[in-house]
Amino acid sequence: MRILIIVLLSSIIFIQCNNSEAQKNKLSQEENNTSNNDGNSSNEKKNNWQKLEMFELKNNKGTVDALIPLPATWKLNTEGATMIGPNGIRVTDFPGKSFMINYDPSLQYAYSQSPQREMPGIDRLIEEDIIPEAAKKGWQYVKHYEIPEISKMDKWYSDQLYKAVPSKTDVRVYGTEWKKDNGDKAFIILHLNVSNTQQMQTWYYFYSMLVADADAFELAKKQLIFGLSNMRYNLEPIMAYNREEAARIGQSWEIFNRKMKANQAAFEASQIAHVNKSNAINDAIMSGWKAQNAASDKNQEQFIDNIYENQKVHNSETGQTYKVQQGYNQYWMNSDGEYIGTKSNTYNPNLDDNMNDKKWEELKEVR
Repeated sequence: MRILIIVLLSSIIFIQCNNSEAQKNKLSQEENNTSNNDGNSSNEKKNNWQKLEMFELKNNKGTVDALIPLPATWKLNTEGATMIGPNGIRVTDFPGKSFMINYDPSLQYAYSQSPQREMPGIDRLIEEDIIPEAAKKGWQYVKHYEIPEISKMDKWYSDQLYKAVPSKTDVRVYGTEWKKDNGDKAFIILHLNVSNTQQMQTWYYFYSMLVADADAFELAKKQLIFGLSNMRYNLEPIMAYNREEAARIGQSWEIFNRKMKANQAAFEASQIAHVNKSNAINDAIMSGWKAQNAASDKNQEQFIDNIYENQKVHNSETGQTYKVQQGYNQYWMNSDGEYIGTKSNTYNPNLDDNMNDKKWEELKEVR
């Protein structure tokens, strides 16, 4: 009996020891799994994208021009930078520069006071403009390449803006990579817009620089590219700009036309005074001259219209005629005398929620 009790106690102790050891092994395995999961979570946070937030980009009037998706940990317009974020992320915008070159000899003098520079091509532009500025801060050029997804977004925005003169516009966005001797990296996004007409070329560029800690640089670069290529523009500021620009250009043409009419009226008045002093023969000669002068005025008007790319249109309901800018398929005018031009054959501002505060009448071209 005593031996049986000893055997039973030994079995119980053995089983308890085995259970204890198994429990320790289980806890150890769980700790290892937890450790591995934490490591994967850390790598996931490091390698994957952060939560995105739509940030508002406002103009100097406080109006929201666009929304841009960026990591929620980033901030806009703070500490002297356009954007900042964790891990040394900093995006800084630099002032843009604009240029022109005039191809029309008859206009050379008018533009002689403006800096004349033709777009040299992206390679020379980077070599002549960007590299010297970056070198002042110790940056060395590595390479450049187009970023088509941002080019597409910039081109869409450019196409929405009112153009006083129809032109062929080329919009491109380039990424340029830079380094320092200490291993630091930088990324510059260069926005380029070039417009060409028969008379001249106008172009401009601006750029932004991104810097970040080494382990966050590549991800920050991808997030910035994603944000710029997925911006969502507010149409109301675009329409407001187009109305203001069209009115400004229209007023300039109105002042020019008034001056021309005043000169013509003064000339005709002097001729009438001369005719009144002439005899019947001179009256007959003058009658012929008037007919010729009228034809000359018409030719002169057409010549001036061609130079300034004007188009005569009329309101079929009122019979009034106006001068507008060439290059559009449709023209519309409201009761305030404001007009808009569109290349669309189906656009009707009366059906546009952004334009329906006024009634618009379609203008027909005078052939």
